[in-house]
Amino acid sequence: MKTLLYTFFISLPIFTFSQDFNGVWADSSNVNFSNCTAIFSVKKDSVFMTHYLEFKGNPFIEYGYGIVAGNKIKYEVYVTLQVPGWKATKGNHILTLSEDGTTLRGTYEDNLGNKGNLVFKRKYPN
Repeated sequence: MKTLLYTFFISLPIFTFSQDFNGVWADSSNVNFSNCTAIFSVKKDSVFMTHYLEFKGNPFIEYGYGIVAGNKIKYEVYVTLQVPGWKATKGNHILTLSEDGTTLRGTYEDNLGNKGNLVFKRKYPN
């Protein structure tokens, strides 16, 4: 029993370290988007993000916060500047960090039921 507990407590730190999501990321989900930048910041098991992009020349800004779970981040976003014609005001993102730490891939769903894929490439730090 002592050996089992010792092994558990020695390996516990391995499982509690989160992946490094901190930094500036480029959104590369679609060719209709340009000047796409997302900033992710992690504090303990919480993630915070700000996202700016242009869709066919129209600016869009959202921010969000959520949780870190291993190599995944799950967060709710709130739109502060909409693209004309877009009606969604909030949504959810779930992203998984690639093994090499350079790509975030996942999905979004907004409050109107629209769904799609998201891809972010790490810009800084490299």
